[in-house]
Amino acid sequence: MKYRTKLTVSALAFAAATAAQAETTLNILMTEGLDKAAMEAVAAEYMATNPDVTIEIQALPWSQFFQVSDLRLRSGDEEVDLIYTDAPVVANYAANGYIVPFEGEIADEAKSTLVDAAIKAGTFEGRLFALPMNSSAQVLYYNADLLEGAGVTPPVGLAPGSTASAEDIAAMATDGRWTWEQLRDAAKAVTVSEGGRTETWGFAFEQFGELYQLQPLGASLGGTLISDDAMSAADHLDGAAWREAAGWWSALFNTDEVSPRALGFGEATQMFLNGQLAMFVGGTWNVPAVADSDINFGIAAHPRFADGTAASPTGSWFLGVHAASPDIEAARDFAAYATLSPEGTETWFANLNQLPTTLELLARIDTDAAYDGFPGNVMRLSAWESRNTAVPRPVTVAYSQLQDAFRTAFVDIANGVDIDEALVTAVDAYDEAARRLNRQ
Repeated sequence: MKYRTKLTVSALAFAAATAAQAETTLNILMTEGLDKAAMEAVAAEYMATNPDVTIEIQALPWSQFFQVSDLRLRSGDEEVDLIYTDAPVVANYAANGYIVPFEGEIADEAKSTLVDAAIKAGTFEGRLFALPMNSSAQVLYYNADLLEGAGVTPPVGLAPGSTASAEDIAAMATDGRWTWEQLRDAAKAVTVSEGGRTETWGFAFEQFGELYQLQPLGASLGGTLISDDAMSAADHLDGAAWREAAGWWSALFNTDEVSPRALGFGEATQMFLNGQLAMFVGGTWNVPAVADSDINFGIAAHPRFADGTAASPTGSWFLGVHAASPDIEAARDFAAYATLSPEGTETWFANLNQLPTTLELLARIDTDAAYDGFPGNVMRLSAWESRNTAVPRPVTVAYSQLQDAFRTAFVDIANGVDIDEALVTAVDAYDEAARRLNRQ
């Protein structure tokens, strides 16, 4: 049975159209690299059972992707049927009519198949506009030798030679999870400075000042970034929770001096591998590089505040259907196959090894013995976080402006700017953009 027969509402009508049209060509616009190779594998399997469909992939370098894809969608380019999109961009594409919603059986299938955070990230104004290819997770990497040398007992973690059942992971993610307060104390203990120069830094975030990376700070304390209607950040980004979170962040740089300022992406990882950094919170994509190093390391659950709840970053790439596609139903069907079917999602996962979003694959990670040992147990920890602590980024047409305002505020705070001043400035910047861009 063709997958589209199972999922589309008008299977008979589609079959009639197929008879009249010998072949349908679907063009996917996406990024170059490993993601493209994984999509090619999924497309090959789909075409094998749907011989009337040809799938072609148009891949762009990362540096060009967002600008070019925006121009092609905005111009109504009919040579784009499906668009590979980062989660925060979905709302903008939906509001501008660039992509069409998934409805009926596909939407119902998504709600019963996917983890909640992925559904929220792909939904705009109550309608599902994009389906997730995979998600992401962040963990705490630590240098056990540096911590122990400073008299600090490392957190419960995963390392080469370790094994961890699903029950072990649950215990590590609840009772064994460090607090941000513990991490700050450990960072102070392990930081070493000589002659006015820091030889060993205590802690860093992989993505300095970025909303994706830092959103869990405020979320752990119950804070949100914007209002439910996405029209204002007032009393959210500048609320009590975010002021407290920003105070903790500021102390890393201005009081404790345990964290280097303005690290570019990848620099924290490199400093950790060089033994210059004792701990960092970063993506699980760093596991291979860390595992290949000579560092005596461990990987622990993403921290939380002592008086708060666990919260962790989430979200990655989604697939949407271009409104100008001549073959919208066929494009919807392929998107559903790639993101919801056991065959499509298994092929994507096997080729890319990124955190899945289907409940079926997450459950398999829990029970499959292949994930007992390292590094598979890091994926098991990520799967636990995905279902229990993942906090999706805000859904707003003005996400780009929110991200810019947030980044500016937290970079400024790291450089000593007054917390209230920085947060209020960010609120004003977002609110102006929201008034201009959001549609009520």
